Amino acid sequence: MGLAVAPAVARAEAQTAFAIPAGPLRQAATLFAVQARVSIDVGAAQGCGPSRGFSGRGSPEVVLKALLQDTGCDLRRIDERAYQIVRRAPPLAKPPVTLSPPREVEAPLAPLSALVVVATRRPTLADRLAYSVSVLDERAAAAQGVRDTNDLAAVLPAMTVTNLGPGRDKVILRGLSDGPLTGQTQSMVGIYLDDVRLTYNAPDPDLLMLDIAQVEVLRGPQGALYGAGSLGGVLQFTTHRPDPSAFAAWTSISASSLRGGEPGGQLSGMVNVPLLDGRAAVRLVAYADQQGGYIDDPLQGRDDVNRTRRSGIRAAFRVQLGEGWTGDVGVTTQAIASSDTQYATPSVGPFARRNRLAEPHDNDFFEGHVGVSGLIGGVKAKVTLATVSHDISSRYDASAAPPLAVPPGAAVAFDDDNHVGAVIVDASLSSDDHARIQWQVGGFLARTRQRRDGDLLAISQSNALLATEHRRDILEEAALFGEAIGDLGRGWSVTLGGRLFSIRSQASSKAEASGATTAFRDSQDYLGFAPKAVLSFQPSAKTLVYVQATEGYRAGGFNTSPIPSQPFLVTGGEPQRAYDGDDLWSFEAGAKATLMEGRLRLRAAVFRALWKSIQSDQLLASGLPYTANLGDGRNTGVEAEAAYVAGPLRLDANVLLNAPELEKVNPAYPGRKDLGLAGVPKHAAAVGVSYERRLAGDWRLGAAARLSYVGPSRLSFDAATAPTMGDYFTARAAMRVQSERLSVGLAVDNLFDGHGDTFAYGNPFSLRLARQATPQRPRTVSLELKARY
Repeated sequence: MGLAVAPAVARAEAQTAFAIPAGPLRQAATLFAVQARVSIDVGAAQGCGPSRGFSGRGSPEVVLKALLQDTGCDLRRIDERAYQIVRRAPPLAKPPVTLSPPREVEAPLAPLSALVVVATRRPTLADRLAYSVSVLDERAAAAQGVRDTNDLAAVLPAMTVTNLGPGRDKVILRGLSDGPLTGQTQSMVGIYLDDVRLTYNAPDPDLLMLDIAQVEVLRGPQGALYGAGSLGGVLQFTTHRPDPSAFAAWTSISASSLRGGEPGGQLSGMVNVPLLDGRAAVRLVAYADQQGGYIDDPLQGRDDVNRTRRSGIRAAFRVQLGEGWTGDVGVTTQAIASSDTQYATPSVGPFARRNRLAEPHDNDFFEGHVGVSGLIGGVKAKVTLATVSHDISSRYDASAAPPLAVPPGAAVAFDDDNHVGAVIVDASLSSDDHARIQWQVGGFLARTRQRRDGDLLAISQSNALLATEHRRDILEEAALFGEAIGDLGRGWSVTLGGRLFSIRSQASSKAEASGATTAFRDSQDYLGFAPKAVLSFQPSAKTLVYVQATEGYRAGGFNTSPIPSQPFLVTGGEPQRAYDGDDLWSFEAGAKATLMEGRLRLRAAVFRALWKSIQSDQLLASGLPYTANLGDGRNTGVEAEAAYVAGPLRLDANVLLNAPELEKVNPAYPGRKDLGLAGVPKHAAAVGVSYERRLAGDWRLGAAARLSYVGPSRLSFDAATAPTMGDYFTARAAMRVQSERLSVGLAVDNLFDGHGDTFAYGNPFSLRLARQATPQRPRTVSLELKARY
């Protein structure tokens, strides 16, 4: 549960002005860390009482002791720039005292607690950050039933996730969509777990959100700090760090009932163990999850075919190395196995289709990293070395429209096996937070190897191989990045930054079919610079306005196919052998305000994105994928979100209005300008309400509900495969009774049992033959029991 909320460079005895309102200790400690410019581990704050707050001047240590008064917790000083909150040991014997009303273990629904954003590489309060960023902490996520990225899209503005199935989806931010297919194009959104990039051109690994301290969504291109693959923004997951102050553990078991489908359930647990006399700790998280199926296939005589099992382990070790240095080692692994895909053919039924073959999917993910951070002469330094391995295998039923001639009635399958492995080094230096000009510089190196094998099979007792391709890709990326924030005085500041990058992309392929063979090998090199500029004005401590311009980019690549006779053109027409890189400029103006003594928080932004040479994974006439540059696009819109707290009641709302469109269509591509960008609704909105009150003793009752709307959109850019989808609501209601040790929760997802068609394409080989739909998951009732130790 340890979370360092703000790195430190302040002198321990410096007299500083503080304004920290009373409230939950975790919130008060977070504000303290930012105002004092020190580091503080707040992992143990969850078990502490509320803080009285502090207003005035004082040294950090004196102020922190005042914040901890009567909370049941103490202060542990790690060094002159770092502190840790620890639970106070209970006395051996308690003398008789006059009974007083029991204090709550945790204040109800922390009223708009100050959240620290780390996705910008410099921990900063979200309200003081001149970017469009949304933050969801662990408690808010639990109240709103957020367990994965699909749930995140229902509660955060300007976020869309495709619905191909667990481990197969793409994340889309602010209407910047390149279509539902996941092929050779690089991801639109950079997905990070702590300091490690998880994806290149693979789908979202869909890690289960357990023991996650907070989630941050940074919208708009982030090429200056994060490089290629952050064209739409960054999705950052921050885990609870190992806590060396105390042992902690929890276990959870849940069961779910799916209307018209199979039951499901989940078993999970966490254990945190201090080591080395409080200088180190290890933290383990493990889970096994099953989602019941709900799609029927009468042709195969199978019901509820799309059952999914997911299991994973996350282990982290943290040690204080001395003299202000910290070492971290971590491993994350997850396996997803889906028995079949989750689309339907409406002519057969809303939750049914008729396939010759099952279409299973496996997604195995591994990430390991080692890192150190500390101070070098007052300059903060951080280095992380990571390795990522992602194995994805899918089968598609190609019987309805085989890419090659086969005997009539033959069952044909296409097997796609994709392995992506990367080694990543990320190093950065950043200035003293007291400096008038704050800066950070860094370097990035990554080598990504992809092995992709595609086999077309005639399914029989011997499974005859009709066509095969063995493709190998190597992507080498090197970059230098930096930014500087200058204080112009009178509340004005300016940020200038950029990333100088070099990318080399190599591809080789060998394809065989019917005795014919073709081979291909080529490479591309890219050298460029992605700039960023931000101007902000803070007229008061609770108001911020800003304007910014940023650029993002993706490298190009090459098209190949398992069919040797498939032509690829060098000039004119489609499909091209090579596709170009694309780049996007975003211009944004926004405002943030905290009103009514911190009970109301507002954020709004208007934006315009200009996207050149849009890359998109598309389908050949055979149903096999390729990548095309569709033309130029743009998106103009406004987004807003608000949060309000009145005692135990909290209200949240957000809205997105935008106009994504193709501005200039590639003449060789059969797209239509009137269809706009694929899968992006022109409007979406969500509202949520939560309530919490104390019962007897330390027991509390909580209730929450949310309602989200996704507007209509089109599936693809292709005029031939662009059915309308979207235009649906989804709702959730939940109730929980909990104490410090136990909690019991009941929830209903898809409360109104909607059947809306979500953003997914189904089967690429039969997509042009029959209408396909991917309905919302039917109404699901779940019960959870959780125990803390």
